[in-house]
Formats: sequence, structure tokens, C-alpha cells
Amino acid sequence: MEAKLRSELQSSLAPAVRMAGKFTAIWQSQPNAADWTGSAGLVVWLTELFGPYVSEIIYDGKHEVVKDNVILFDAWVYAHDPSYYAKFHGKNAFLVHPFDEYLELGIDRYVHFRGVFRMIWSSVFNPQRVMVFPLGSYIDEPPATVTPASQRCYAWSFIGDAAKVSRPDMIHAMSSIEPHICFSDTPVRGITFADPNRRGGKRFTKDEFYQIMGQSVFAPAPQGNATLESCRPYDGLEVGCIPIIERRMTLDYYRQLLGDHPLPTISSWSHAPELVRTLLKDPARLDDLQQTCVGWWKNYKKTLIERIGNFLDERSGTQDELVPLCSRLPNLPLWQYAELLRHHDLRGFNRRVVRQINRLFTEKKWRAAITKIGDV
Repeated sequence: MEAKLRSELQSSLAPAVRMAGKFTAIWQSQPNAADWTGSAGLVVWLTELFGPYVSEIIYDGKHEVVKDNVILFDAWVYAHDPSYYAKFHGKNAFLVHPFDEYLELGIDRYVHFRGVFRMIWSSVFNPQRVMVFPLGSYIDEPPATVTPASQRCYAWSFIGDAAKVSRPDMIHAMSSIEPHICFSDTPVRGITFADPNRRGGKRFTKDEFYQIMGQSVFAPAPQGNATLESCRPYDGLEVGCIPIIERRMTLDYYRQLLGDHPLPTISSWSHAPELVRTLLKDPARLDDLQQTCVGWWKNYKKTLIERIGNFLDERSGTQDELVPLCSRLPNLPLWQYAELLRHHDLRGFNRRVVRQINRLFTEKKWRAAITKIGDV
């Protein structure tokens, strides 16, 4: 399976190679075809964005390969030997830093590259040197056509872990809107996940997951694991769902990341039912919003790929020192936690604290945590 996936990725680059054929891609992890929500899905998205500018793929995995004219794909730069990244200094090399949802950064690694592409937006990054792009969709084969919103089977659907941060609030707010499908890997107090097709805790397959989304009008997209962003809005857009996304009092994250977008945005999940019911009563308006959202996403991806190419061209051949940040805030103690706190509402933050405390005691790590706090 893994060999097949690698072959497909190489084939997908072939048309682009004849047009561009400029950079060698060095991957520090190989895609696992069975992990469709993880490494394999990430490769699908990154290949869509960077494929037009890649002529060769090298799977390293040991942080040994160093070449000129490369794009290095590495998700855990802050966890590896900094001397490896220093070897790219002075070369026409770019770093792609996926994930980093906890804002570990790794700025001391960034400075050795001509430019950096990263996921998870923050205002502290210098946009002239660090280009931030969305988590994106992990759907490798989007449908050729999408079912109109007014003709779909389900008003909304959610499949995943519904017990995290703001997700229970979403479930409680949306549960009265029928018909819907909601399945969670973990329980949520006061909610019964009734689905006769799921027996013995069996999870949905990749095909089942996307088929259900493809028949859902709305894709509620509550906060991700640590930040407001998740792949859910983008997966929904790929199959024609209308995402519902969150913002916070001090952070309209998706607006900052994506620019002027048409996606329905709420500050509290208590506002979502009225929004959904109003749109469901007006099929013409519903279909129009669906077309607007899907059309915007297609155009956004096209423009994003062009922006990536422009960034590569502009930064290639330059010799100036890369300055990753436009703010000194990350140098302050506890900045990381303060920045992540902006992504949480009060209820979600409380759940995270309780969940983490329970995990510490369950895994018997509480003594080590107390010792670490005492060392601060």
C-alpha cells in the first residue's frame, strides 16, 4: 500500500515536472497509506500545493540528505538536531513546516532557509519570509460534481472526537436539528450517539466518512485540538458542504488566515441552530451559499498555488538573512500559552485543563509534572 501511494504521488507530479522541474522535495517521513487522516492525507494536500514546483522526491527520514535547490518537508523541526538544518544555510533551500498546532516554532531552524512555509497562523510571523497556508483537505479524489445542498439527506454531520474543547457545545447546540449523523469516538455527557451501523465501537472508514459528508448540508467545524483551525472546513468544502466555523472575541482566525471568505462564522455555538434553520427554510438561498463557498474554495486553492510559486521565485537566489518574526512576543515567557489561549473559549479551556489533569493521573505522570513545575 505504501509503495502504491508513493508511486501515485510520483505520477501526479509528472505533468508539473515538464512545466517547472525546479526543486527536489526531501520528505522526512514516508506516507502511510492506511493513515488517511494523518501522513497520507497530509501528503495529498502538500502535493497539490507544491507538486507544480517539484521534479524529484527523496524520502529521507533520517535527517541526512542535504542538497541545493530543495524544498524540505519536515513536521517536527524543533525536535531534531539543529545542526542538520544548519547545513542548508547558503543553499537555495526552502522549509515546509506542517502542523505545529502547539506553536513550538523552531525559529532557530528557520533562519537557515531562503523562505519558510508553515501551517498555523499567528501575527508574529514575518509574511515576507514566512508564508502561512491552511491545514487543507485530505481528500485525494474529490467528487466531480456535488449534490445541491437543498437535495442532501442530512442537515449536518460530525464524525470524530466530540469531547474536546468547544465540540461538546457544538453537539449540544446542534443535536435538535434533524436529520443528522453524529458519531464520537469518546462520550459526551448528556448525548447519546445512536447509530445502528456502528457496532462495538467500530470507526467509520474513509469512504463512509466522505460519503456522509457528501450528503450533509452543513459541516460544523468546532475548534481543533489546540487551535481554532482543523481540516474539517476544507474537507467539507471539497464535497460541497457548508462549513460553520468559530471565531473568538480577540481572534477571527480564519479571516486572518484566509482573507475575505464567505464561510458562516459564529462566536458561540448557541447561535448556530438559528442560522441553520433559517437557511434550511430557504432552499434557493441555501444552494446559493453552497455554490459561493465551494467556488470561493476552488479559486482560493488556485491562487494559493500561484502565491507559493511567486514566493519560491522571489526568495530563490537571495542572500539576505531570513528574519522569521516581525514581533518580539515569542521571546517573552509564556507567550506560547497566551497565544494558544486566544483560540479557546472559557468552557473549552476548562475542558482542556480537566482533560489534561485526568491524563496526568491516568498515565501516572503527575509526579513528573509537579517536579517540572517546581523547577521553573
